Amino acid sequence: MELLNKESIWQVRNSYLGVYVHFPYCFKKCDYCDFYSEGIGAASANDEKSLFQSYKKEILDRVNHFPEIKNRSIDTVFFGGGTPSKASAKHWKELLDFLRSEFSFSDNPEISIEVNPEDLSSDLLFEYDSIGINRVNVGVQTLEKKGLEFLGRHYDADRYHALVEVLTKSPIERVGIDLMYGIPGVSKDSFLSDLSLFLKAGLPHLSLYSLTLEKGTKYSRDVIDHKKTEPEENLQSEILIQLPEILKKYGYNWYEVSNYAKPGFESLHNLKYWTYEPYLGIGPGAHGMIAGHRYGNPRNSGLYQKKETSTKYETIDPSTELSLTLFRLFSPFRYLDFIETYLDTKSKSKYLKTIEGWEKKGLCRLEDGVFQWNPSALLLLDDLILEISL
Repeated sequence: MELLNKESIWQVRNSYLGVYVHFPYCFKKCDYCDFYSEGIGAASANDEKSLFQSYKKEILDRVNHFPEIKNRSIDTVFFGGGTPSKASAKHWKELLDFLRSEFSFSDNPEISIEVNPEDLSSDLLFEYDSIGINRVNVGVQTLEKKGLEFLGRHYDADRYHALVEVLTKSPIERVGIDLMYGIPGVSKDSFLSDLSLFLKAGLPHLSLYSLTLEKGTKYSRDVIDHKKTEPEENLQSEILIQLPEILKKYGYNWYEVSNYAKPGFESLHNLKYWTYEPYLGIGPGAHGMIAGHRYGNPRNSGLYQKKETSTKYETIDPSTELSLTLFRLFSPFRYLDFIETYLDTKSKSKYLKTIEGWEKKGLCRLEDGVFQWNPSALLLLDDLILEISL
């Protein structure tokens, strides 16, 4: 990784491996969520111990399928879900110890966990710090009660009110939050007020997403049945355009469409998804990408624990993959290196021609093999990505 004017320039990295582990249980499944998860209330999952054993089994199976990954160093681990903070820290520590026994790790690996506000406390953060977790992301979404109710979220008002104090006193320096905008009934001013609170707190990472209508979710069914309204798209566009300038004033780099970080605090694990790096996806509903192949696990915890690890791998088309991931980055990246490393002659030619066309239209900047979008490309991004992927 190189730094230019305090901003990272992302480049091809071929010797590392990320690990994503999916914990599928939540207190309550949110209406808008299309990740595989199950609401089980306040109690611990009765199959938690068995699930963690299945994680270990799958890791060993994937290594058997792709022995070459043992030659890579793990530099990021991400515990996601669901609500991974619902699982015991003891089980996460044991899994980390297991990974360290099976793989070499980089000198300073990023080890992240997603936390829901109802689980967040100073004690929990100190416990995570003690077991080697060094990055925490909290799924806040909104601080407004009616917004949380619209999303179908379980929430604890006291925990939400204590968020800023707990996070600013965290022993873990790399903390961040998710906020969502375009929730029907939640005004632009309300969203900006929430954002201002976290900006003034100086949290190093902010993920700012628009509410989307995902097929198969309770929210999408409620919209079809006229019980709820669709996301407010005009409001979302207004906010999306304003965010880069607002965040810039507070010293944040805009490094991916929905992600902002203080210099050096980017989510290195999520960057793997956007820069075509390999990662193991472990757990029910998890997806992985290894050695030019993708795979997905069953979206059913019981089936995942009973079934043999799938050997069904889909060969990746690098031309399509790069267009859908790499060009979501708004920080600069070495586009010529990515093109040269991953694409065949025909795809290289098409990419270069399309990118040069974007530069002529003033949509991007090209300098010494480095690509960066101009802000004017933001609202056109889906169409531009389609242009290079077809």
